[in-house]
Amino acid sequence: MRKFNCLNVEYYREHEVLLWKIKDTGMPNFCLKGLLEFKEFAIWVRSYFSHPERPVKFIVSASEHDGVYNMGGDLPFFVESIKSCNKTALTQYAHLCIDAIYEIYTSFGLQALTIAMVEGNAYGGGFECALSHDIIIAERKAKFCLPENKFNLFPGMGAYSLLYRKLNTKDANTVLKAGKIYQAEELYDLGCIDKLSNENKSIQTLFSYITKTRERYNFEYHHNVCKKKIFPLDKAELIDITDIWVDACMKVELFDIRRMEILAKAQYRKTKAVL
Repeated sequence: MRKFNCLNVEYYREHEVLLWKIKDTGMPNFCLKGLLEFKEFAIWVRSYFSHPERPVKFIVSASEHDGVYNMGGDLPFFVESIKSCNKTALTQYAHLCIDAIYEIYTSFGLQALTIAMVEGNAYGGGFECALSHDIIIAERKAKFCLPENKFNLFPGMGAYSLLYRKLNTKDANTVLKAGKIYQAEELYDLGCIDKLSNENKSIQTLFSYITKTRERYNFEYHHNVCKKKIFPLDKAELIDITDIWVDACMKVELFDIRRMEILAKAQYRKTKAVL
């Protein structure tokens, strides 16, 4: 099994499950280094599991950080790019995010279902990452938020495309604009989360779900394929929206940048508090 710097990878052949986790080192967010490595990871997944002797039906994402699934975008990088008017760097970063989101959304080009196992907070791009999966299993204690409007921006890495396909227009609008922190049960009631787990029981809930789903996998997999045919999502749509996001970043005021810096520090403190 290949080793990665930012991810730990486990393969449960008997269950046909690939589980990848963000390592518990550094800030659990989408940094440039991690996004570049994810491109390598996606290529490896496609190649390694194309072999008939390595079957995979479920590709699961998780985090080794206690209490944190993913804190989202690299806010200090955003601030630096905006202050220096480095639109090229921000565009490169945004496109790498879309590459990662779309790899997950398309199951890395394999005939598999993707599952987000969310055991802690999923903010901003972390929430968008979870949404890109076919199934979301979340601990009841997990919290979700799209905080971008707090600094006069919008979530630009998939939230619009994914939420409007997953929820009705009214509920999608509310989640996108509220900027509030949602409890897992609230999003479950909306239909955004597929299954809830009790604290420290996520792995048991995951494999219980997988065991039941394997019994009717032919239906479950093709049911999901048909949903995506009815509500198709092209990568070009995601790129167009993230390019609009980059343009919007270049227009924020100094006051908005200061709010972004405050949120970055708050996320850092919150992450340290739960680690």
